[in-house]
Amino acid sequence: MDTSTIRTLMEINTLQSLGTVQTQTEQNSTSPSIFNTILEEMLGTTSITDSLSSASATLLGNLNNTESLRYVGRNGVFEPSSLNAIISAALEKSPVSTTDTSISNGSYSNIISQAAEKYNLPDKLISAVIKQESNFNSNVVSHAGAQGLMQLMPGTAKFLGVKDSFDPVQNIMGGAKYLRQMLNQFDGDTELALAAYNAGPGNVKKHDGIPPFKETQQYVKNVLGYFNA
Repeated sequence: MDTSTIRTLMEINTLQSLGTVQTQTEQNSTSPSIFNTILEEMLGTTSITDSLSSASATLLGNLNNTESLRYVGRNGVFEPSSLNAIISAALEKSPVSTTDTSISNGSYSNIISQAAEKYNLPDKLISAVIKQESNFNSNVVSHAGAQGLMQLMPGTAKFLGVKDSFDPVQNIMGGAKYLRQMLNQFDGDTELALAAYNAGPGNVKKHDGIPPFKETQQYVKNVLGYFNA
């Protein structure tokens, strides 16, 4: 680990520690800070390199949640404007990639294949929809409330018989079923079916084609791009 990374970790630890002196008596059971862990290891027999690597992995594993770096006690503290810069710098040093441009369906391939066979859909079309909807994140929730891999709205999920939208099997089966319904409703037209999946069949019928919504038009373009790649 280079000195820049160590410095970044120490800066983040300092931010985490702001204001905690006033609230120590309220914390009955807390985990030792990264700084204290490293210090204890320095005084012991464990390699400082091992300690820093372990601490770095623990911290970077939580960096996707920016709020985890902010003090949440009842006593207000000053929050430096450089906080986001520090977080970004640490993420850049993380070995974990935060972007994925592939359409690999990974561990969901068997479920996708079963859904494709059951609802007479191409495996790759289901994968393309999942890629666009959630990027294969089974726990994602949109600002509108859509849930899981194929981003099912609670009402739609209930209609499809999906009881747990965060269960990959139920979500993919439900999403594939809905996609098949859209294809049947629009005479097998993939573009219109995808537009209906995104904006609802009512909007497709109302506009007699892909609705003039920028989001829906881009959605159809992206999914077909993944599908035809």
